[in-house]
Amino acid sequence: MSTKYHELIVKGDDEVLKGFLDGFKTAKGVKSGIIFAADHPIDTHHLKELLTLHGDYVHVIVSGRYHRSIISAITKTPDIECSIVSDELIKNAYFEFKFETFNRDVASDLKKVLSGLPTGLQLIDYEPDETIDPDAKGIEFYSPIHDYTFAGKGKIRGDVEKLIAMRERLSEHVFIEAEDIELEH
Repeated sequence: MSTKYHELIVKGDDEVLKGFLDGFKTAKGVKSGIIFAADHPIDTHHLKELLTLHGDYVHVIVSGRYHRSIISAITKTPDIECSIVSDELIKNAYFEFKFETFNRDVASDLKKVLSGLPTGLQLIDYEPDETIDPDAKGIEFYSPIHDYTFAGKGKIRGDVEKLIAMRERLSEHVFIEAEDIELEH
């Protein structure tokens, strides 16, 4: 990841924190770089929190550009009754996906999307499998045999904000199952 991100775990009410950070963003002219994990398919390993921490906790992912400013703003504003419980640098972020289609046009679209990832994202552990069986040719809706199959799995890793956008894009395809985004500290 070229942009550094931190995951902050903040104890406090999520609506109060969102309002506070919306004010921060407006005052600073911030358009991106502050992400509420609950608003996106990001695995925060909430079960671990439930076992070790008690109360309301909010996971906020912050780009390095705003990291210190946000920590300072939260700690210097006691009226919002929020406190930072954890601040960890995100070393890696990724999501896994798998797909299967019997349509050549859909396969072509999937190939274009996966071969044209934006700068800051990497396709890894990609295992596509394209099968053509001319003996199965014909339109048979309930047949378990198809003349064309494009299936595979892989992982995309990189910039957190770009990962969120790419996962949304892939999830628009009914043939792709995308897992939640994982954050590694």
